[in-house]
Amino acid sequence: MKRLSIVATLVFCLTGCFDMDSSLFNNTELTAYSLSTAVIPAAQRQEVVLSSQGKRIYGYFVSHPDTTQKNVILYNHGNRDHLQFYWDRVELFYAMGFSVFIYDYRGYGKSEGESSEEGIYADAQAASEYVRITRSIPDSLITVYGFSLGGAPATHLAANVFTPRRFILEAAFASASALTQSGTMLDVPGTFFMKGVYDNAGKIGRVKCPVMILHGTDDTFIDLEKNGRVLYNKAPAPKHLIAVPGAGHSNVPSVMGTALYRTTVRDFILN
Repeated sequence: MKRLSIVATLVFCLTGCFDMDSSLFNNTELTAYSLSTAVIPAAQRQEVVLSSQGKRIYGYFVSHPDTTQKNVILYNHGNRDHLQFYWDRVELFYAMGFSVFIYDYRGYGKSEGESSEEGIYADAQAASEYVRITRSIPDSLITVYGFSLGGAPATHLAANVFTPRRFILEAAFASASALTQSGTMLDVPGTFFMKGVYDNAGKIGRVKCPVMILHGTDDTFIDLEKNGRVLYNKAPAPKHLIAVPGAGHSNVPSVMGTALYRTTVRDFILN
């Protein structure tokens, strides 16, 4: 039965019926964002429109009123929907005392265009230029954070664009090949299923700042051993791997415990 299942999967792939690019970008378009003000007052956020390869890219800069420290988290979100879906993450960072910039990749939310590997890297670079140049935030005060899919543009920024203060990956994949092997249990190149390469493991060695990798031990979508641990092994020191027992793909903060998660991330950024 197991052999038949594998053969059926291979036939399905060979006929061109399976395209992981379409499932990787699980985006939803919006005409307007509706963001909670329960934690972050509307006066503390600003909608921002960027230009990336001729596309209009939307994001929000959230300014923390605490003027004693000026650190900013540049957050690269996962593959679901749009930035509104990840607003609770922004609220967590705000509660830690940080300002935050979150943006939507092309094709997500109000952002124009169609998502691709090259496209989301360009969008991330536009986001970083907004924080670094328009907002005049020095690199030494910027933490680049990537969750899941967001690990790819985050790694691109930290490895190829600038050296941030800190670099954090949560539930990120090592490469397209590692992602497809995690999802299909087939030992085949990622390019067999996807157009993109997303070689985070190949790039992370060029990061020149402290690295933290968070990953759930029970993540069945992006396996810890094939992804998070590989990224950790490839990353230069100083580095930290936090394998969260019992956590799946999207619930590392809650399973870890919100208070412990906040303390862990905050201390890593500030110390």
